[in-house]
Amino acid sequence: MTWLLIIVGALTLLGSCALFFTTVKYYWGERGRPPLTGVERRRQKEMELELRRKQLEYARKHPIKPRSPNFLDNRKQK
Repeated sequence: MTWLLIIVGALTLLGSCALFFTTVKYYWGERGRPPLTGVERRRQKEMELELRRKQLEYARKHPIKPRSPNFLDNRKQK
C-alpha cells in the first residue's frame, strides 16, 4: 500500500513538473522576452517596411482578374 502511494505521488509530481515547464515555456518563452531596444526596433520596422514594399510590388505586377458577370461562364477576364 505504501509503494502505491509513493508511485502515485511521484507520478503526480512528475506530471505537475511537466505541466509547469510546458506552461512556462509556452506563455513566457518567446513572447515573454523584454521589449526590443532602439536599434532592434528600427531593424524590425525596416524589415516590415521591406516586406510591405515587396507585397505592393507583387500586387502591382499581378493585378486581380475579375470573373465574368455571366454565372455560367467561370473564366477569368483578361
